[in-house]
Amino acid sequence: PTGFSPNGDGINDVFKIVKHLNIKKLNKFIVYNRWGNIVFETTDISKGWDGMYKDQPAESAVYTWQIDVSTYDKETIVKNGNITLIR
Repeated sequence: PTGFSPNGDGINDVFKIVKHLNIKKLNKFIVYNRWGNIVFETTDISKGWDGMYKDQPAESAVYTWQIDVSTYDKETIVKNGNITLIR
């Protein structure tokens, strides 16, 4: 996805990794704001970012994400990209 809208309607409220059959372990999933501050971080593949930062709704903006996973094929995959939070 390129955007998500955490507005409580139950549709597209959380930005998270879709559990892929070949992911053995999530080493890290981090979301940064435009100033480089970490707004979300986890190693639990079942958790995602709900658009909150310091117990407050994060502003509508473009955020950068990074994931690092280990696969069942014994590979490490690191990817990054952008996500737009829409309020």
